[in-house]
Amino acid sequence: MSPSQRIRWDATGSGAALGALLCWSTVPLFLRSFIHEIDAWTANGVRYPIAALFWLGPLLYFSRQGRVDGIYFRRALVPTVFNLAAQSLWAWSPYFLEPALMAFLAKVSGVFAVLCSFLVFRDESKLLGSGVFWTGLLFCFLGFLGMTFLGPEIPRGTTLVGIIIILFCGVFFSWYGIAVRWAMTGVDSRIAFAIISIYTSVGTVVLMALFGEPSRLFDMTQDRHVLLVVSALVGIAFAHVFFYIAIARIGVAITTGCQLLSPFLTAVGSFFIFHEVLTFGQWTSGAVLLAGCALLMWSQEKVHSYHAARKQ
Repeated sequence: MSPSQRIRWDATGSGAALGALLCWSTVPLFLRSFIHEIDAWTANGVRYPIAALFWLGPLLYFSRQGRVDGIYFRRALVPTVFNLAAQSLWAWSPYFLEPALMAFLAKVSGVFAVLCSFLVFRDESKLLGSGVFWTGLLFCFLGFLGMTFLGPEIPRGTTLVGIIIILFCGVFFSWYGIAVRWAMTGVDSRIAFAIISIYTSVGTVVLMALFGEPSRLFDMTQDRHVLLVVSALVGIAFAHVFFYIAIARIGVAITTGCQLLSPFLTAVGSFFIFHEVLTFGQWTSGAVLLAGCALLMWSQEKVHSYHAARKQ
């Protein structure tokens, strides 16, 4: 095999996955900091429109260039439905769970995404024959269980409510990732997110008007308003675009699997900000989770090998 035929590591896709990872690891910390000031409907009703406005300029620019086809607006409806459902449940999670636990439980979406992507995308099903992939997935699963059940106490009471919320959230997030690739393949990631964020914003504003208490925003200080804006840009605007790029470059299964690392980063942040302490078993499980993520990244060669074979 000549050097030009060798399968190279996709630096762009991996870098985008890392960008999404870093952005999303901060989200539980941001959301947790707002629970005593505003409700989840209001947080969503403010943060998503901010993200949509951020990308409205580029959307208009690309539209003037003739790069925005009208069909994109129809195709974006499918991922928007899943995104709105997942985002609503996600926003309520920090009212019941501490950031680290919330973040780790949410990663059940990775398992759902893997299973569903095998059914939807032929290129993803190639991973079924990879022992490295299954070993990585097993490590991620064991790490996830350890982080959840090796804490100071068994989850109960309001924590159980939070677990139910986050599990359903994971289901919708997994289908959201798959719907993005299915519906928006070939669409510039900036255009795709701009359209989806506008649609999602309409939904979050309607939900805020129906169920939220937006008047509580006036009780927040100016620095808290600034933090709310920053959380929208980092956790929504930037994170989703990175996510779209990674999905297009390295696939749903691997991209979602790599995000399993974000709870570990969230746990570190939560320790310093909210003094949330993990047990030795949880830290050990986090290390196992890290190993699993590394194996999932390694297994991306299987997907690229399949694409290369199809081009020959």
